[in-house]
Amino acid sequence: MKKWLYNPFVYIAGSQALVAGSIIMIVTLLCAYYGNMHFNGAIDAHFGSPQPLVIYFLEQLIAWGSPVVVFYALAFFLSRSNFRFIDIAGTIAVARAPMLLVAIIALLSKNHMQTLNHNEIDGIVIAIGLLMLLPLIWMITLMYNAFTVSFNLKGTKAVAGFIGGLILAEIISILLNQLLQHYIHL
Repeated sequence: MKKWLYNPFVYIAGSQALVAGSIIMIVTLLCAYYGNMHFNGAIDAHFGSPQPLVIYFLEQLIAWGSPVVVFYALAFFLSRSNFRFIDIAGTIAVARAPMLLVAIIALLSKNHMQTLNHNEIDGIVIAIGLLMLLPLIWMITLMYNAFTVSFNLKGTKAVAGFIGGLILAEIISILLNQLLQHYIHL
């Protein structure tokens, strides 16, 4: 059971993982839409103002697509194994599953968050933030395992490649989301 929670990628990959992960991401974006939770970075999640549903869809697409593209490009430099784009696309989609928990927490706490003043923080907000950290840590763990399994990487090369790739994916995803917001508000 523990392997399914932290490294399901030895059991599921490729198109099966992409379909399963896509379904979970769709449910996540719907919960995020109703809970005003924005995933506007590869590893970002925060409450925000209500937006059209298409924005939540594009945020999910960018949050998933940025690490997929960056990790795939890195694999050409780091891996000596044969690898497929569908494997990293699918495993990263499944790795984003814990974000569904974040979206559900947002949905359940939406009423409390709406009653606060813009810069107000109370004990409940701190508890919500700490609670949301757990699925984020789980997602990063899953992403690391997706990266290592998809490209058959180990050791320092795997750790350094993952950290560098995740930082680059985060920067790219934030920039793409800023560009998206810019064009929406023209």
